[in-house]
Amino acid sequence: MSNAHTSIDPITLSVVRGALETAQREMTTTLEKTARSSVFNLAHDYSNALFDHLPEMILQGQDIPIHLGSLMPAMKAVAEYYGDDIHEGDVIYHNDPVMMGSHILDCCMYKPVFYKGELVFWTVCKGHVTDIGGPVPAGYNPDAKEIYAEGLRIPPIKIWEKGVRRRDVINLIHSNMRSRRNQEGDLNAQYGACAVGERNMIALLDKYGVETVRAAIEELKNMADTHMRSLISSIPNGQYHGEAVLEDSGHGLGDLTISADIEIKDSDVHIKITSPPQVPYFINSYAGNSMSGVLLG
Repeated sequence: MSNAHTSIDPITLSVVRGALETAQREMTTTLEKTARSSVFNLAHDYSNALFDHLPEMILQGQDIPIHLGSLMPAMKAVAEYYGDDIHEGDVIYHNDPVMMGSHILDCCMYKPVFYKGELVFWTVCKGHVTDIGGPVPAGYNPDAKEIYAEGLRIPPIKIWEKGVRRRDVINLIHSNMRSRRNQEGDLNAQYGACAVGERNMIALLDKYGVETVRAAIEELKNMADTHMRSLISSIPNGQYHGEAVLEDSGHGLGDLTISADIEIKDSDVHIKITSPPQVPYFINSYAGNSMSGVLLG
């Protein structure tokens, strides 16, 4: 639905923006206070975000940059995977780098938010779990030469379907992980975070209506675009080059050089990343991870 002809006054825009920020902050508080593992409640290795129906990110927490950047392509990949098979009460779980995940220890939960039968938002929570199965506890296997040796890959899969918890699917996942007690607690905390976000978004729609909220979100996205373009425009036009060297990992791979070529033209920027071919070791950066590095540094 286009908001091209829907105006939004500054006061309402500010209130909606504040409500979105509050929804995200309450997601973070819920996750931190109810999680079971120290990775979540002490190390805070998690990220929360809100997406609209498109799905485009509309707000992110002050969380882990590499998480947040990869959430954007991952959210699109998950939505595209299910297409029209997304229903009220569904919850999708996912960590697969092939589907734009960051790495397999970062497990992400996606909850579609419906309002009067229409998909309007997504609440999303990604967290670094304490274990993901595989031959080595915590998932970092220095002897892994392919992704199958790193741990359990989870493609997009529904763990709640139309409001019903898929106990069989969740049991399958947790049966392939160590520290089951922590895993169960953290998954429930992620669900709680997404549910709190959903509750707040529905309350916002109840108060202002879909049209007004969408108009405000469209304006906020336009403001973000304008701000980013102003920052890019402050850089002199031209071409820039940078390199970083990853020293020998100890597996005889030698030094690996990754380079970035950047072209600035007014308010546009084109970034090209050049790297060696993938190596038989667990240090490869997947597509979602690499895109996150470009988007958020």
